[in-house]
Amino acid sequence: MKITIIGGGNIGMCLAGEISRVKGYDVTIYASNAEEFDRRIQVVDDEKGITYLSGDIYATDSLKDAVEFADMIICTYPSQLRRKFVDDIKAYIKNDAYLGFFPGYGGAELYCEDLINRGVTIFALQKVPYVARTKVRGKIAGLWSKKSVIKIAAIPKNMTDNLATILEDMLLIRCERLRNYMAATLLPGNPLLHTSGSYVYLKNYVNGQIFPSQIFYYQSWNDECSRLICSFSDEMMEICDSLKIDLSEVDSIQKYYESPSPEDLTRKFHSIPSFHDLVLPMKQIDNGFLPDFSSRFYTEDIPYGVCTLKALGLIAKVQTPTIDTILEWYYRMTGKKYFNSDGSFGADIDETAIPQLFGLDTDEKLFEFYTR
Repeated sequence: MKITIIGGGNIGMCLAGEISRVKGYDVTIYASNAEEFDRRIQVVDDEKGITYLSGDIYATDSLKDAVEFADMIICTYPSQLRRKFVDDIKAYIKNDAYLGFFPGYGGAELYCEDLINRGVTIFALQKVPYVARTKVRGKIAGLWSKKSVIKIAAIPKNMTDNLATILEDMLLIRCERLRNYMAATLLPGNPLLHTSGSYVYLKNYVNGQIFPSQIFYYQSWNDECSRLICSFSDEMMEICDSLKIDLSEVDSIQKYYESPSPEDLTRKFHSIPSFHDLVLPMKQIDNGFLPDFSSRFYTEDIPYGVCTLKALGLIAKVQTPTIDTILEWYYRMTGKKYFNSDGSFGADIDETAIPQLFGLDTDEKLFEFYTR
């Protein structure tokens, strides 16, 4: 089976290294500066303390060469790059190909209507299989916290089981079959994690304020951060419960991290080894650090995560005061206005991928799109 990984970053390199070791999968990676990639790369499992060599990997910067013969294409691009990516591959992708997004949040499926109608199967993982960190680009990939189970869904949904079987063999991880694709796009992940802590650390930030040292994101996490993210998660779960589509497979942040109280969650985050060295996006200057609002922490997780939940809340007629607080803070920090106070769309709404922009503006239309 011919597998193409789109993106030579952290997760793309790890996937290429891992999948190429499994018999029966020919792996291509599409990346800029493809000449930097060795034919075989090292994969370092930092958690287990072992290093192994990948199988053969073909690297290319030609999208046509990467896509036209691929049986499965896995896109690891951030959400803001996926619309152009989908448009660019339409001329090359086979009509019977599988096109996957790792992870599933961000609305990429909404760009794929033409491909779905042609026979392409769209699929997504609710979360990536492991934490990935590039050690040397094109040569050494690092991974941590490999999951024991991953959750998958497809459009059309009758392809979910087939794809789960393939991925179990390819990734060597058990796959849980989700009932519908929307369940793969809502998760207690980056849109909640990255924005809740950022709000607490920077809620009183004024332009030009200099911090004397780098803020370590989860080492600095406190009960105020946990209370906010739990409120955010509660709003997400109320939205899920209020929509017609079955979203019972979406976990709350409290359930996912086995932390029923905010205090439990704070302790949990402090105990996760892969979280220890993660930092708030900041730019170093001569006399300290400034917040970096150009980071994908914000440019991806706000318009393609938080805004999606706000938009679903509008359809479900659920009040979202915590989400509104985060969006209002982001407006004060960046001038980006996605929603007005009355729930109408703001000037920057076209920078998002909310379902209303694609005609999915009712509960019934959402149900039809995501359960076919």
